Amino acid sequence: AGRMSGPRKPASPVFIIGGSRTGSEMLKTMLCEGPEQDFVDELFLFCPRWLHPDLDSMIQRHVGSLSADGAVDRLLEFLYSGRPYGWFWANAETQLDRTLLAERLRERPLSLQHLFDAVMRTHAETRGKTRLGAKFPTHYAYTDRLLEWYPDCRLLHTVREPKAVYASQGAKYLSPGDSALSRGLTRFKQFVHINIQVSWTGRLHRQLRDRPNYQLVRYEDMVGSPEETLRGVCDFLDLRFDEAMLSPKRYGSSFGRTAGARGVDDRSLERWRRDLSPLTVFLMDALHPVARRRFGYHDANGEGGAA
Repeated sequence: AGRMSGPRKPASPVFIIGGSRTGSEMLKTMLCEGPEQDFVDELFLFCPRWLHPDLDSMIQRHVGSLSADGAVDRLLEFLYSGRPYGWFWANAETQLDRTLLAERLRERPLSLQHLFDAVMRTHAETRGKTRLGAKFPTHYAYTDRLLEWYPDCRLLHTVREPKAVYASQGAKYLSPGDSALSRGLTRFKQFVHINIQVSWTGRLHRQLRDRPNYQLVRYEDMVGSPEETLRGVCDFLDLRFDEAMLSPKRYGSSFGRTAGARGVDDRSLERWRRDLSPLTVFLMDALHPVARRRFGYHDANGEGGAA
């Protein structure tokens, strides 16, 4: 991707977009180790109906019109009720200062975009950060909405070898006590899910790759060459690189406990070879030759340069 010329406006946010299990959490955590950049976790502003409820539809159902009298109070009550979908909203009391958020919401006419902006500002301000951002604020199918709201935003699109994504996603939803039938069904559902994700995000990259405010970030590059990759990302974001970014907190692995650990674990690059059958490897390579080439995965080893 190209580079934007001139200084970036302070209010222009950074959005991490992409599919699940692609290193988005690691990238977010790395960048947040520096003194400037902040990211809120998944807000689920817009999502396909078949996947799970999104914030937009739930606000319409439980709050009603945001232009009606008393909408701010009803919205605040709903956001802190535990009913919105996702970890962030389940932990709203610790993630967002309610008093400060209320002040931000009353500054302008209420809308979903204004709510999003107020959430990012409140989250950053209470953490002493000056740069706004969000990880997966919407499902990647709604990236155009982010560009409509914030034309000068920066987009970081995380991707990963599709076979590794499937291995990680499948492990995430398996439990030791599951029956063979249950495990097989879970793996099949995740196989379908990840293959849809690969096709969809491949098209997204094709649509966005020539934009100057877009950059593809491969998981393999973050893990294999973390300093070089992070310096490139920081340059793209006009963000000062900090050595602390190379030692992020490590958690959320699908394959075991990592709580308390720091740094980058390169063992994750090869786990899929152990966990996937030759048939699964063949099918995933055969189903997505175009998307894999677009992401820079040119052979069965998951190696190559991004296009």
